[in-house]
Amino acid sequence: MSPFPPTRPSSHSISRRRALAALATGAAALSTSACTVIDDGAVAPDQMDLELHKEPAPGRQNTIELFNIWGGRTGNAWVQLAEVYEASQSHTAVRVTYAPMSGNTQIRLQTAIAAGTPPDLAFCTPDEYPQLAGFGVIATLDRYMSEAGLAGDQYPAAVWDQMTKTDAIYAHPVLVDVNFPLFWNKKVFADAGLDPDVPPATIDDLDRMSDAILTKGGSQITRIGTVPWDYYGFSNSMYTCGFAFGGTFMSEDNEVATPDHPHLVEALTWMCDYAERVGGASRLAITSPSQTLPTIASGNLGLAPMTTADAQNVFLNGDPETVDLGAALFPYAEGLGEPGSATWLGGYDLFIPEESTQHDAAWDFLQFATVSDEGTMTNYESSTLVPGYSPSPALEALAEDPRLSIYHEALITCRNIRPTIPVSGLYTTSLDTNVSAAIYGQLSPEAALTKVADQVNAAMDAYRQENA
Repeated sequence: MSPFPPTRPSSHSISRRRALAALATGAAALSTSACTVIDDGAVAPDQMDLELHKEPAPGRQNTIELFNIWGGRTGNAWVQLAEVYEASQSHTAVRVTYAPMSGNTQIRLQTAIAAGTPPDLAFCTPDEYPQLAGFGVIATLDRYMSEAGLAGDQYPAAVWDQMTKTDAIYAHPVLVDVNFPLFWNKKVFADAGLDPDVPPATIDDLDRMSDAILTKGGSQITRIGTVPWDYYGFSNSMYTCGFAFGGTFMSEDNEVATPDHPHLVEALTWMCDYAERVGGASRLAITSPSQTLPTIASGNLGLAPMTTADAQNVFLNGDPETVDLGAALFPYAEGLGEPGSATWLGGYDLFIPEESTQHDAAWDFLQFATVSDEGTMTNYESSTLVPGYSPSPALEALAEDPRLSIYHEALITCRNIRPTIPVSGLYTTSLDTNVSAAIYGQLSPEAALTKVADQVNAAMDAYRQENA
Protein backbone atom coordinates (compact mmCIF):
# COMPACT_ATOMS: atom_id res chain seq x y z
CA MET A 1 0.00 0.00 0.00
CA SER A 2 1.22 3.51 -0.76
CA PRO A 3 2.47 5.34 2.34
CA PHE A 4 0.42 8.33 1.20
CA PRO A 5 -2.96 7.01 -0.03
CA PRO A 6 -5.17 9.44 -1.98
CA THR A 7 -7.78 11.20 0.12
CA ARG A 8 -10.68 13.20 -1.28
CA PRO A 9 -12.79 15.37 1.04
CA SER A 10 -16.35 14.14 1.35
CA SER A 11 -17.94 17.59 1.29
CA HIS A 12 -17.18 21.14 0.26
CA SER A 13 -18.20 24.40 1.87
CA ILE A 14 -18.39 26.25 -1.44
CA SER A 15 -19.61 25.30 -4.90
CA ARG A 16 -17.33 25.45 -7.92
CA ARG A 17 -19.53 28.09 -9.52
CA ARG A 18 -19.37 30.24 -6.40
CA ALA A 19 -15.62 29.69 -6.16
CA LEU A 20 -15.14 30.80 -9.75
CA ALA A 21 -17.25 33.90 -9.16
CA ALA A 22 -15.42 34.74 -5.97
CA LEU A 23 -11.98 34.24 -7.43
CA ALA A 24 -12.88 36.40 -10.42
CA THR A 25 -13.92 39.41 -8.33
CA GLY A 26 -11.80 42.33 -7.26
CA ALA A 27 -11.32 40.83 -3.82
CA ALA A 28 -7.74 39.99 -4.83
CA ALA A 29 -7.84 36.29 -4.01
CA LEU A 30 -4.60 34.59 -4.96
CA SER A 31 -3.07 37.89 -6.00
CA THR A 32 0.40 38.77 -4.85
CA SER A 33 0.31 42.35 -3.70
CA ALA A 34 2.88 41.56 -1.07
CA CYS A 35 6.48 42.52 -1.18
CA THR A 36 8.42 39.43 -2.10
CA VAL A 37 12.00 38.33 -2.48
CA ILE A 38 11.19 37.26 -6.02
CA ASP A 39 12.35 39.85 -8.50
CA ASP A 40 14.02 37.98 -11.36
CA GLY A 41 12.18 37.37 -14.61
CA ALA A 42 11.83 34.26 -16.73
CA VAL A 43 13.56 35.63 -19.82
CA ALA A 44 16.64 37.51 -18.60
CA PRO A 45 19.56 36.76 -20.97
CA ASP A 46 21.58 34.97 -18.30
CA GLN A 47 18.58 32.85 -17.33
CA MET A 48 17.36 31.54 -20.68
CA ASP A 49 18.58 28.01 -19.97
CA LEU A 50 16.95 27.69 -16.56
CA GLU A 51 14.22 25.07 -16.18
CA LEU A 52 10.86 26.22 -14.82
CA HIS A 53 8.91 23.03 -15.56
CA LYS A 54 9.67 19.45 -14.60
CA GLU A 55 8.14 16.10 -15.50
CA PRO A 56 7.67 13.61 -12.63
CA ALA A 57 10.16 10.83 -12.05
CA PRO A 58 8.85 7.52 -13.46
CA GLY A 59 7.84 4.45 -11.50
CA ARG A 60 6.49 6.11 -8.36
CA GLN A 61 3.34 5.14 -6.49
CA ASN A 62 2.22 8.74 -6.21
CA THR A 63 2.56 11.80 -8.40
CA ILE A 64 1.87 15.30 -7.12
CA GLU A 65 1.79 18.57 -9.04
CA LEU A 66 3.18 21.91 -7.89
CA PHE A 67 2.23 25.12 -9.68
CA ASN A 68 5.40 27.19 -10.03
CA ILE A 69 4.59 30.90 -10.30
CA TRP A 70 8.16 32.16 -10.67
CA GLY A 71 10.63 32.49 -13.47
CA GLY A 72 14.36 32.92 -13.35
CA ARG A 73 16.57 31.51 -10.64
CA THR A 74 13.77 31.15 -8.12
CA GLY A 75 11.56 29.22 -10.51
CA ASN A 76 14.49 26.97 -11.33
CA ALA A 77 15.13 26.53 -7.60
CA TRP A 78 11.74 24.80 -7.26
CA VAL A 79 12.64 22.41 -10.04
CA GLN A 80 15.90 21.66 -8.24
CA LEU A 81 14.10 21.16 -4.93
CA ALA A 82 11.65 18.71 -6.53
CA GLU A 83 14.58 16.72 -7.88
CA VAL A 84 16.27 16.67 -4.46
CA TYR A 85 12.99 15.52 -2.90
CA GLU A 86 12.57 12.72 -5.43
CA ALA A 87 16.12 11.57 -4.70
CA SER A 88 15.35 11.46 -0.97
CA GLN A 89 12.56 8.83 -1.26
CA SER A 90 11.05 6.35 -3.70
CA HIS A 91 7.27 6.69 -3.28
CA THR A 92 6.35 10.13 -4.69
CA ALA A 93 7.17 11.95 -7.93
CA VAL A 94 6.71 15.68 -8.48
CA ARG A 95 5.49 17.45 -11.57
CA VAL A 96 6.44 21.13 -11.52
CA THR A 97 4.15 23.11 -13.81
CA TYR A 98 5.12 26.63 -14.74
CA ALA A 99 2.00 28.72 -14.06
CA PRO A 100 3.13 32.37 -14.09
CA MET A 101 0.99 35.16 -12.81
CA SER A 102 -0.84 37.62 -15.01
CA GLY A 103 -0.10 40.91 -13.35
CA ASN A 104 -0.63 40.09 -9.69
CA THR A 105 -3.09 37.26 -10.25
CA GLN A 106 -2.63 33.50 -10.49
CA ILE A 107 -5.10 33.00 -13.35
CA ARG A 108 -4.20 29.38 -14.06
CA LEU A 109 -4.53 28.43 -10.39
CA GLN A 110 -7.87 30.22 -10.04
CA THR A 111 -9.22 28.45 -13.10
CA ALA A 112 -8.00 25.04 -11.94
CA ILE A 113 -9.51 25.47 -8.47
CA ALA A 114 -12.84 26.64 -9.88
CA ALA A 115 -12.89 23.69 -12.30
CA GLY A 116 -12.25 21.20 -9.50
CA THR A 117 -8.88 20.15 -10.97
CA PRO A 118 -6.35 22.01 -8.83
CA PRO A 119 -2.70 21.13 -8.40
CA ASP A 120 -1.68 19.37 -5.20
CA LEU A 121 0.41 22.30 -4.01
CA ALA A 122 0.32 26.02 -4.70
CA PHE A 123 1.61 29.29 -3.30
CA CYS A 124 -0.11 32.18 -1.57
CA THR A 125 1.06 35.10 0.52
CA PRO A 126 0.47 34.75 4.28
CA ASP A 127 -2.24 37.40 4.27
CA GLU A 128 -4.22 35.64 1.54
CA TYR A 129 -5.04 32.32 3.17
CA PRO A 130 -8.00 33.62 5.24
CA GLN A 131 -9.85 34.42 2.02
CA LEU A 132 -9.00 31.03 0.54
CA ALA A 133 -10.19 29.40 3.75
CA GLY A 134 -13.42 31.38 3.60
CA PHE A 135 -14.03 30.16 0.07
CA GLY A 136 -13.49 26.59 1.25
CA VAL A 137 -10.83 25.84 -1.36
CA ILE A 138 -7.87 25.23 0.93
CA ALA A 139 -7.20 22.19 3.15
CA THR A 140 -6.36 22.47 6.85
CA LEU A 141 -2.93 21.34 8.04
CA ASP A 142 -3.61 20.94 11.76
CA ARG A 143 -3.56 17.14 11.75
CA TYR A 144 -0.35 17.03 9.77
CA MET A 145 1.28 19.66 11.97
CA SER A 146 0.31 17.74 15.11
CA GLU A 147 1.49 14.38 13.78
CA ALA A 148 4.81 15.95 12.75
CA GLY A 149 5.26 17.51 16.20
CA LEU A 150 5.27 21.05 14.79
CA ALA A 151 4.19 23.73 17.25
CA GLY A 152 4.52 27.41 18.05
CA ASP A 153 7.78 27.17 19.95
CA GLN A 154 9.51 26.09 16.71
CA TYR A 155 8.70 29.31 14.86
CA PRO A 156 9.61 32.97 15.36
CA ALA A 157 6.76 34.74 17.14
CA ALA A 158 5.57 36.79 14.15
CA VAL A 159 5.70 33.77 11.82
CA TRP A 160 3.48 31.74 14.16
CA ASP A 161 1.14 34.72 14.50
CA GLN A 162 0.72 34.77 10.72
CA MET A 163 0.02 31.05 10.61
CA THR A 164 -2.66 31.09 13.32
CA LYS A 165 -4.86 34.09 12.56
CA THR A 166 -7.83 31.87 11.66
CA ASP A 167 -9.60 28.90 13.21
CA ALA A 168 -7.07 26.44 11.77
CA ILE A 169 -3.65 26.34 10.11
CA TYR A 170 -4.14 26.42 6.35
CA ALA A 171 -0.70 27.26 4.95
CA HIS A 172 2.93 26.88 5.91
CA PRO A 173 5.65 29.48 5.25
CA VAL A 174 8.17 28.42 2.66
CA LEU A 175 9.94 31.75 2.48
CA VAL A 176 9.76 34.64 4.89
CA ASP A 177 10.29 38.24 3.82
CA VAL A 178 11.72 40.21 6.70
CA ASN A 179 10.52 43.70 5.86
CA PHE A 180 12.82 45.55 6.19
CA PRO A 181 16.32 46.08 7.48
CA LEU A 182 17.74 49.45 6.42
CA PHE A 183 20.89 49.54 4.31
CA TRP A 184 23.00 52.66 4.01
CA ASN A 185 25.67 53.51 1.46
CA LYS A 186 28.82 54.43 3.35
CA LYS A 187 30.21 56.12 0.23
CA VAL A 188 27.29 58.56 0.14
CA PHE A 189 27.54 59.17 3.88
CA ALA A 190 31.23 60.02 3.67
CA ASP A 191 30.67 62.33 0.70
CA ALA A 192 27.92 64.16 2.64
CA GLY A 193 30.18 64.65 5.67
CA LEU A 194 28.42 62.02 7.78
CA ASP A 195 30.11 59.28 9.77
CA PRO A 196 29.99 56.33 7.34
CA ASP A 197 29.87 53.81 10.17
CA VAL A 198 26.90 55.26 12.08
CA PRO A 199 23.38 54.55 10.74
CA PRO A 200 20.23 56.33 11.93
CA ALA A 201 18.64 54.85 15.04
CA THR A 202 15.57 57.11 15.06
CA ILE A 203 13.39 58.90 12.54
CA ASP A 204 14.93 62.20 13.71
CA ASP A 205 18.37 60.79 12.86
CA LEU A 206 17.07 59.75 9.46
CA ASP A 207 15.76 63.27 8.80
CA ARG A 208 19.05 64.87 9.84
CA MET A 209 21.13 62.54 7.67
CA SER A 210 18.75 62.93 4.74
CA ASP A 211 19.06 66.72 4.92
CA ALA A 212 22.85 66.39 4.70
CA ILE A 213 22.69 64.03 1.71
CA LEU A 214 20.07 65.93 -0.35
CA THR A 215 21.47 67.37 -3.58
CA LYS A 216 19.55 69.15 -6.35
CA GLY A 217 20.22 70.15 -9.91
CA GLY A 218 17.79 72.98 -10.51
CA SER A 219 14.38 71.68 -9.49
CA GLN A 220 15.40 68.03 -9.86
CA ILE A 221 16.61 65.87 -6.98
CA THR A 222 19.88 64.25 -8.04
CA ARG A 223 20.81 62.72 -4.68
CA ILE A 224 18.51 61.94 -1.78
CA GLY A 225 18.79 60.44 1.67
CA THR A 226 15.88 58.03 1.41
CA VAL A 227 12.50 57.79 -0.34
CA PRO A 228 9.93 56.86 2.34
CA TRP A 229 7.09 56.43 -0.17
CA ASP A 230 9.07 54.05 -2.35
CA TYR A 231 9.84 51.14 -0.05
CA TYR A 232 8.55 48.58 -2.57
CA GLY A 233 5.36 50.49 -3.24
CA PHE A 234 3.07 52.81 -1.30
CA SER A 235 1.38 50.13 0.81
CA ASN A 236 4.63 48.47 1.89
CA SER A 237 6.03 51.93 2.64
CA MET A 238 3.00 52.68 4.80
CA TYR A 239 3.36 49.42 6.71
CA THR A 240 7.05 50.07 7.36
CA CYS A 241 6.71 53.71 8.39
CA GLY A 242 3.47 53.03 10.27
CA PHE A 243 5.06 50.34 12.41
CA ALA A 244 8.11 52.60 12.93
CA PHE A 245 5.71 55.11 14.48
CA GLY A 246 4.14 52.45 16.71
CA GLY A 247 0.90 52.22 14.76
CA THR A 248 -1.39 49.21 14.37
CA PHE A 249 -3.34 48.29 11.24
CA MET A 250 -5.86 45.93 12.88
CA SER A 251 -7.71 45.84 16.17
CA GLU A 252 -6.41 43.41 18.78
CA ASP A 253 -9.16 40.90 17.93
CA ASN A 254 -8.33 41.17 14.20
CA GLU A 255 -11.91 42.20 13.41
CA VAL A 256 -11.58 45.93 12.62
CA ALA A 257 -9.13 47.63 10.27
CA THR A 258 -7.44 50.60 11.95
CA PRO A 259 -5.39 52.40 9.25
CA ASP A 260 -6.65 55.68 10.73
CA HIS A 261 -4.88 54.92 14.04
CA PRO A 262 -3.36 58.23 15.27
CA HIS A 263 0.19 56.90 15.07
CA LEU A 264 -0.37 55.84 11.47
CA VAL A 265 -1.71 59.30 10.61
CA GLU A 266 1.44 60.72 12.17
CA ALA A 267 3.59 58.35 10.12
CA LEU A 268 1.92 59.34 6.84
CA THR A 269 2.19 63.01 7.83
CA TRP A 270 5.93 62.51 8.23
CA MET A 271 6.14 60.83 4.81
CA CYS A 272 4.24 63.71 3.19
CA ASP A 273 6.27 66.37 4.99
CA TYR A 274 9.46 64.63 3.87
CA ALA A 275 8.29 64.65 0.25
CA GLU A 276 7.43 68.35 0.47
CA ARG A 277 10.73 69.19 2.18
CA VAL A 278 12.84 67.65 -0.60
CA GLY A 279 10.85 69.41 -3.31
CA GLY A 280 8.13 66.94 -4.22
CA ALA A 281 7.82 63.24 -4.96
CA SER A 282 7.79 63.88 -8.71
CA ARG A 283 11.22 65.56 -8.71
CA LEU A 284 13.41 62.47 -8.37
CA ALA A 285 16.14 62.03 -10.97
CA ILE A 286 18.50 59.64 -9.22
CA THR A 287 18.77 56.67 -11.60
CA SER A 288 19.53 56.27 -15.28
CA PRO A 289 17.26 54.27 -17.62
CA SER A 290 19.98 51.61 -17.85
CA GLN A 291 20.10 51.03 -14.08
CA THR A 292 19.37 47.36 -13.34
CA LEU A 293 20.55 47.04 -9.75
CA PRO A 294 18.50 48.43 -6.84
CA THR A 295 18.65 52.23 -6.69
CA ILE A 296 21.04 52.39 -3.75
CA ALA A 297 23.75 50.97 -6.03
CA SER A 298 23.59 54.14 -8.15
CA GLY A 299 25.42 56.20 -5.55
CA ASN A 300 22.56 58.72 -5.56
CA LEU A 301 20.57 57.22 -2.68
CA GLY A 302 21.85 57.19 0.88
CA LEU A 303 19.56 54.75 2.66
CA ALA A 304 17.00 52.16 1.59
CA PRO A 305 15.31 49.05 2.95
CA MET A 306 15.88 45.97 0.81
CA THR A 307 14.76 42.38 0.49
CA THR A 308 17.33 39.62 0.88
CA ALA A 309 17.48 39.09 -2.89
CA ASP A 310 18.05 42.77 -3.65
CA ALA A 311 20.64 43.16 -0.90
CA GLN A 312 22.49 40.07 -2.12
CA ASN A 313 22.37 41.45 -5.66
CA VAL A 314 23.99 44.73 -4.62
CA PHE A 315 26.62 43.00 -2.50
CA LEU A 316 27.56 40.70 -5.38
CA ASN A 317 27.22 43.04 -8.35
CA GLY A 318 27.48 46.61 -7.09
CA ASP A 319 30.47 48.75 -8.09
CA PRO A 320 32.69 49.00 -4.97
CA GLU A 321 33.75 52.47 -6.13
CA THR A 322 30.11 53.59 -5.85
CA VAL A 323 28.48 51.53 -3.11
CA ASP A 324 29.63 50.12 0.22
CA LEU A 325 26.67 48.87 2.26
CA GLY A 326 26.09 48.84 5.98
CA ALA A 327 22.96 47.32 7.55
CA ALA A 328 20.87 48.02 10.64
CA LEU A 329 17.32 47.71 11.90
CA PHE A 330 14.99 50.32 10.44
CA PRO A 331 14.80 53.45 12.65
CA TYR A 332 11.85 54.22 14.89
CA ALA A 333 9.98 57.34 15.99
CA GLU A 334 11.01 58.21 19.54
CA GLY A 335 8.09 58.26 21.94
CA LEU A 336 5.91 56.23 19.57
CA GLY A 337 7.83 53.22 18.28
CA GLU A 338 10.78 51.38 19.75
CA PRO A 339 13.98 49.78 18.41
CA GLY A 340 13.01 47.19 15.80
CA SER A 341 9.32 48.11 15.79
CA ALA A 342 9.32 48.95 12.07
CA THR A 343 9.98 45.32 11.08
CA TRP A 344 7.11 43.26 9.71
CA LEU A 345 6.79 39.98 7.84
CA GLY A 346 5.66 39.09 4.35
CA GLY A 347 6.68 36.21 2.12
CA TYR A 348 5.04 33.15 0.63
CA ASP A 349 3.34 30.02 1.93
CA LEU A 350 2.62 26.62 0.44
CA PHE A 351 -0.92 25.29 0.69
CA ILE A 352 -2.84 22.17 -0.36
CA PRO A 353 -6.02 22.86 -2.37
CA GLU A 354 -9.03 21.16 -0.81
CA GLU A 355 -9.91 19.18 -3.96
CA SER A 356 -6.43 17.80 -4.44
CA THR A 357 -6.55 14.00 -4.45
CA GLN A 358 -3.08 13.67 -2.92
CA HIS A 359 -3.23 15.43 0.45
CA ASP A 360 -0.85 13.04 2.24
CA ALA A 361 1.75 12.99 -0.49
CA ALA A 362 1.45 16.77 -0.92
CA TRP A 363 2.06 17.24 2.81
CA ASP A 364 5.16 15.05 2.60
CA PHE A 365 6.66 17.37 -0.01
CA LEU A 366 5.44 20.48 1.82
CA GLN A 367 7.11 19.31 5.02
CA PHE A 368 10.32 18.50 3.12
CA ALA A 369 10.38 21.97 1.55
CA THR A 370 9.54 23.97 4.66
CA VAL A 371 11.03 22.22 7.70
CA SER A 372 13.52 19.54 6.68
CA ASP A 373 17.22 20.37 6.87
CA GLU A 374 17.82 19.28 3.28
CA GLY A 375 14.81 21.04 1.81
CA THR A 376 15.24 24.38 3.56
CA MET A 377 18.98 24.46 2.88
CA THR A 378 18.41 23.66 -0.80
CA ASN A 379 16.05 26.61 -1.11
CA TYR A 380 18.33 28.91 0.85
CA GLU A 381 21.45 28.03 -1.11
CA SER A 382 19.76 28.17 -4.52
CA SER A 383 17.71 31.34 -4.09
CA THR A 384 18.29 32.82 -0.60
CA LEU A 385 14.79 31.78 0.50
CA VAL A 386 14.55 32.32 4.26
CA PRO A 387 12.48 29.59 5.97
CA GLY A 388 10.00 30.24 8.75
CA TYR A 389 11.04 27.21 10.81
CA SER A 390 13.46 28.10 13.61
CA PRO A 391 15.48 24.82 13.80
CA SER A 392 16.38 25.00 10.09
CA PRO A 393 20.13 25.18 9.49
CA ALA A 394 19.32 27.81 6.86
CA LEU A 395 18.53 30.28 9.65
CA GLU A 396 21.83 29.45 11.30
CA ALA A 397 23.57 30.11 7.98
CA LEU A 398 21.68 33.40 7.68
CA ALA A 399 22.77 34.44 11.18
CA GLU A 400 26.40 33.72 10.33
CA ASP A 401 26.36 35.54 6.97
CA PRO A 402 28.30 38.79 7.50
CA ARG A 403 26.24 40.53 4.81
CA LEU A 404 22.75 39.23 5.56
CA SER A 405 22.78 38.50 9.30
CA ILE A 406 20.68 41.62 9.90
CA TYR A 407 17.73 39.69 8.46
CA HIS A 408 18.10 37.03 11.14
CA GLU A 409 18.21 39.67 13.85
CA ALA A 410 15.13 41.34 12.41
CA LEU A 411 13.28 38.02 12.07
CA ILE A 412 13.74 36.87 15.64
CA THR A 413 12.83 40.28 17.09
CA CYS A 414 9.92 41.00 14.73
CA ARG A 415 6.44 41.28 16.24
CA ASN A 416 4.43 42.75 13.34
CA ILE A 417 2.59 41.19 10.39
CA ARG A 418 0.59 42.61 7.53
CA PRO A 419 -3.21 42.43 8.08
CA THR A 420 -4.18 38.77 7.71
CA ILE A 421 -7.87 39.02 6.88
CA PRO A 422 -10.22 37.83 4.09
CA VAL A 423 -10.04 41.22 2.34
CA SER A 424 -6.29 41.73 2.66
CA GLY A 425 -5.89 42.38 -1.06
CA LEU A 426 -8.38 45.23 -0.94
CA TYR A 427 -6.58 46.64 2.13
CA THR A 428 -3.30 46.73 0.21
CA THR A 429 -4.92 48.22 -2.91
CA SER A 430 -6.65 50.90 -0.87
CA LEU A 431 -3.41 51.83 0.85
CA ASP A 432 -1.61 52.01 -2.48
CA THR A 433 -4.24 54.34 -3.92
CA ASN A 434 -4.82 56.63 -0.96
CA VAL A 435 -1.29 56.85 0.41
CA SER A 436 -0.17 57.80 -3.10
CA ALA A 437 -2.83 60.52 -3.18
CA ALA A 438 -1.54 61.90 0.12
CA ILE A 439 2.11 61.86 -0.98
CA TYR A 440 1.21 63.82 -4.12
CA GLY A 441 -0.89 66.34 -2.19
CA GLN A 442 -4.32 65.24 -3.38
CA LEU A 443 -5.55 64.21 0.09
CA SER A 444 -4.52 65.05 3.62
CA PRO A 445 -2.92 62.17 5.53
CA GLU A 446 -5.92 61.90 7.84
CA ALA A 447 -8.43 61.94 4.98
CA ALA A 448 -6.43 59.34 3.03
CA LEU A 449 -6.28 56.87 5.91
CA THR A 450 -9.91 57.46 6.85
CA LYS A 451 -10.85 56.46 3.29
CA VAL A 452 -8.82 53.27 3.68
CA ALA A 453 -10.57 52.46 6.97
CA ASP A 454 -14.01 53.04 5.48
CA GLN A 455 -13.30 50.93 2.40
CA VAL A 456 -11.72 48.01 4.22
CA ASN A 457 -14.24 47.80 7.04
CA ALA A 458 -17.14 48.01 4.57
CA ALA A 459 -15.58 45.12 2.65
CA MET A 460 -15.13 43.16 5.89
CA ASP A 461 -18.80 43.68 6.74
CA ALA A 462 -19.87 42.55 3.27
CA TYR A 463 -17.67 39.48 3.49
CA ARG A 464 -19.20 38.51 6.86
CA GLN A 465 -22.71 38.90 5.50
CA GLU A 466 -21.96 36.80 2.42
CA ASN A 467 -20.36 34.04 4.47
CA ALA A 468 -22.71 34.08 7.46
